[in-house]
Amino acid sequence: MSEYLVLTDAQGGRAVLTDETAACRYGIPVLLIDAEDVQGEFGPADVIGDLENPETLVHAAQVVHRWASDPARTEEERQAAHKFLRQWPEGPQLPE
Repeated sequence: MSEYLVLTDAQGGRAVLTDETAACRYGIPVLLIDAEDVQGEFGPADVIGDLENPETLVHAAQVVHRWASDPARTEEERQAAHKFLRQWPEGPQLPE
């Protein structure tokens, strides 16, 4: 797998689903975010956003689930999202 672009922001920040970082184990991807306000590698249960502004908080799984639910996603992209989301069974999942 390579990187799959999940989203970008107006300031040039981006989030990618990738298994090409040291945080990845056994081919399971992480959500890698490199933006002005958020940076890091996130698993599905990790919270993203401004802790002082609770309405901005989302789980990384919500971001990936929303992206993967787009009918325009390829089968390869959906499989990467499945691997990511399955790490947190209590979180959102894609239909099989």
